[in-house]
Amino acid sequence: MNEHADEKNVENVPDRKRRGCLGCLGRGAIGLLIILAFAMAAGAIYQAAVSASDMKKYSPSGKLYDIGDYKLHLTCTGEGSPTVILEAGAGSPGLVWGSVQGEVEKFTRVCSYDRAGFGYSESAKGSLSPQQVASDLNDLLEEANVPGPYIMVGHSAGGVYVQAYTSEHPSNVVGIVLVDSSHEGENLRLPPEWVKLNNTQNTMIAVCRAISPFGLMRLAHMFDAAIADVAIDPQVGAAYLATTYQTRFCRESAREIEALAVTSNQPDIPGSLADMPLIVLTADTSQAQIEAQIPPYLKSTVGPEVVAKIFQVNREMQQSLVNLSSRDMQVMVPNNGHFIQLERPDVVIDAIREVMAQVRGN
Repeated sequence: MNEHADEKNVENVPDRKRRGCLGCLGRGAIGLLIILAFAMAAGAIYQAAVSASDMKKYSPSGKLYDIGDYKLHLTCTGEGSPTVILEAGAGSPGLVWGSVQGEVEKFTRVCSYDRAGFGYSESAKGSLSPQQVASDLNDLLEEANVPGPYIMVGHSAGGVYVQAYTSEHPSNVVGIVLVDSSHEGENLRLPPEWVKLNNTQNTMIAVCRAISPFGLMRLAHMFDAAIADVAIDPQVGAAYLATTYQTRFCRESAREIEALAVTSNQPDIPGSLADMPLIVLTADTSQAQIEAQIPPYLKSTVGPEVVAKIFQVNREMQQSLVNLSSRDMQVMVPNNGHFIQLERPDVVIDAIREVMAQVRGN
């Protein structure tokens, strides 16, 4: 009888060992989850505290105006008419126009603002389509008592927004400056390889949305490179980063990219500015500079022939923007990146002066 009991005990040893190992693993997993939970909580507290501190340190230069469901931040300086309205590109706050606004205010009234969800403006609940952006801007200018007429200045996606505003409120606009503007229907023109490259930003934004609430984007200084290579006042650059590292930034960027993708994938919207004064500023980017923007992991799919096609299509799209008006002018800005207003604010200021002179009949 004892022999049978001993045999049974021996047979149960491996089972007890396995159960013991599984118990250790379970306790280890629980421990890791607890550590992770504490780390996430600490990261969230850090992100919230530093974000609040940033907003106090880099306070808004203008005022918040209630346009109904949310408030938008607007900064107007100078005196005179027509008023210049500065529209930033996707994901950018109005303060990227600082160098331009500081000079334009010397000869007329000029306003920059933050679209819903960016900079110091509150987030919107609905769509961020170009038509909604145009509606928000109109409500903002009315609420802030900034009467027309306006000269609209739009950078990148801001060019799409100012065209949407002009289409909705043609009697308010007397001139336009497009600064390396985006183009409606551009995804239908560009090679699919380049569209795929642009789509990688969706994955990046998704990652950003996941980790930014825990301060990881801030700790890794992920957005610092955005202003590292452009000439920008250090204080303005710090304020720019303060708004960009806010938790909501990636969420709002994703919403804006999604709305702009609809426009980029639609056929060109027919339109004409008749004889309205128009200046198109185009970054004179070489094929070599375009190729340098391609990540290494896509080099095998985006070869020289694709780069050549991108170069050609970009030039064609910029020319089609020039053709919107019979009183047009295109200025090629050599050796310059996409952010002309940061790298060469003098070129943007001169263009605004020229349109102003045409409007005033000087």
